[in-house]
Amino acid sequence: MNPAVIILDMAKGYGWEPGSFGYDMVARVKALKDAAYAANAQVIHVNSMRRPTDNVDNVTMLAGSSGPEVIPELQPIDKDVLIYKRYLSGFSYNDLDYTLRNLKADTVIIAGASTDNTVLWTSADAFQLRYKVVLVEDCTMVHRPEEPPEVKEYAMRIVRNVLHSEVLPLDQVVAQYLRPA
Repeated sequence: MNPAVIILDMAKGYGWEPGSFGYDMVARVKALKDAAYAANAQVIHVNSMRRPTDNVDNVTMLAGSSGPEVIPELQPIDKDVLIYKRYLSGFSYNDLDYTLRNLKADTVIIAGASTDNTVLWTSADAFQLRYKVVLVEDCTMVHRPEEPPEVKEYAMRIVRNVLHSEVLPLDQVVAQYLRPA
């Protein structure tokens, strides 16, 4: 087994500020990242990036702005890989699959936001590309405060039941997939 950790949309443009909605998840994602380092697993940050020609409403993630940058608490270090996605899935119009295959990764451990959007689409694409998918339950969230909690659970049910993948809490992911080297 050769796992890689994929951290989705933990970018400045999505408002990950101390005290903001969902900010408590940042510490758990940092713990996941630290466990990946201890296990010598590759960490890949995948963030949205938009251009004016995209004709989308999200102007906070424009190329050349600070929006697509990884938040300070999760800043990539030299061995981390940073990939920009162009649409919903972490695999959208980029070289994520190519990167994973060159790393000989066979398992993707997925964290970040939003569970019902980027996390779900990335999990589905990874599954269809024949990676083993592990979703870190307490390192993902629906990053819209107006959504009811059931939205996250429904997305995780799709990952479990349709994609036949694992949805596990952080401590279990570390014990099963990220043992220190």
